[in-house]
Amino acid sequence: MKIIKKLIPFGLMALPFVAGAISNADDLFGKVETLLGKVVTLLISVAVIILIAAIISYIRAGEDEEKRGKARNMMIYGIIGLFVMVSLWGLVAILTGTFEFGSSNDAPDTDLLPSF
Repeated sequence: MKIIKKLIPFGLMALPFVAGAISNADDLFGKVETLLGKVVTLLISVAVIILIAAIISYIRAGEDEEKRGKARNMMIYGIIGLFVMVSLWGLVAILTGTFEFGSSNDAPDTDLLPSF
């Protein structure tokens, strides 16, 4: 709690810089979208690393049932977490495309489709 009280003045001092950097709501939404995209990518990367660590600990547990049980639970939670994160990311992408958030002159992204 003490560290939060120490950080609040620095955050308040940074507010004019943040407010001056954004001229309209579209810039704000663009910055938030960029930030959230990086955070989601980071979270998925961490979840994959945790899942790989759980798989390795399961393999290294050998005959110890207690360690294998903990590693198995960690793998299950890792898979569920990855599924939920990727599903929500896909759902947001579907909703964004359905309701056409973004500028109207955007051409469809053809880089996503394979070409022959």
